[in-house]
Amino acid sequence: MSEVLMKGLVSTRRELEAGVADAEAELARMEEYCRKLEELIAVGKATLHAANQANLQPISRPDLGGAAADIAPHLVKDAQK
Repeated sequence: MSEVLMKGLVSTRRELEAGVADAEAELARMEEYCRKLEELIAVGKATLHAANQANLQPISRPDLGGAAADIAPHLVKDAQK
């Protein structure tokens, strides 16, 4: 083979190897980006589900009776300290 042809093949091989390396790096970045998007989607779906559950279930407040009236002034004083 001529020297010119050999140089051309070596040059092409280097360019191909560099292109493959760039493509692999881009693929790794895209895979990481996809993982982050999947996490965001999962959090969004969980948030929507929790919001739907909260809207379906009425919030109930326990009846503390007279005990609440006795404790409330002490809680306010402790919070102000």
